[in-house]
Amino acid sequence: MAKLQITAARHYLDWPLHQTINQTDLIQQLGVHASGNNGEDLTGKVIMNLTQVNVDQQGEYPVMLSVMDASGQSAQDSITLHVRPAAEVNNQQTMTATPQQKNGKKRNWLIAVLVVIILLLVWWGVSAHNRAQQQEQAANNDQQSSQISNNSSSISKLTSDNQKLANQVAELKGAAKQYQRDHDQQALNNRLDQVQSKTEQLQNQTSSSTTKNNVNEVTNVINQVRQDPENGVSTVNNLKDQPGFSKVWDAVSERVSTWLNRFSN
Repeated sequence: MAKLQITAARHYLDWPLHQTINQTDLIQQLGVHASGNNGEDLTGKVIMNLTQVNVDQQGEYPVMLSVMDASGQSAQDSITLHVRPAAEVNNQQTMTATPQQKNGKKRNWLIAVLVVIILLLVWWGVSAHNRAQQQEQAANNDQQSSQISNNSSSISKLTSDNQKLANQVAELKGAAKQYQRDHDQQALNNRLDQVQSKTEQLQNQTSSSTTKNNVNEVTNVINQVRQDPENGVSTVNNLKDQPGFSKVWDAVSERVSTWLNRFSN
């Protein structure tokens, strides 16, 4: 009988700085494949733990891949994301491209340049008589764009904090659920230690008072699960009724929501 397993064709991947990660695209780029004991394809159930990845800061980040079948068996693998400036990523991809790809990109680039030149000439002829007015309007637009960008940055940070917190709650719930299956106290403690370490990192990194309060609630639940692992799942579920946690569940991505739903079955 085949063994539950998860594999990746690539274990190291460059990722452009400031570019949001799409987990489906990332799985395809890495060539991830998961199969169950009876040979069924479980790739669509692969979970990627991106809590340690900061796409706004250069560096190498470990990413854990995991998959669980219907019987509760699981398999893991790990890859590394190298977050670096987009120009460096593009240069690296160009260096490794085939001659046909390079020629095709060169032709496309020349066509794009010609199109841009033609559009610029047309625009110049049409707008020459009121260029001064357009420059003033452009200045106003730049100011508005800057304000929108600042607001979007704050929203993205809040979403990032909530995503990390939701991932950690999912891991905490998974640890409690696994203990109900195998009653392995040492394995439970190891997973709780990992979750607690991540919550402490988030506590130090976030500037949101709401997030800090939520992190404290998660820390309290971790301690409760250690003391009473038999009731761990219900203890974690009680977090949903705590003030502020509804926003965490609303903010999580579809992938994390699916993960939480599996552990709540």
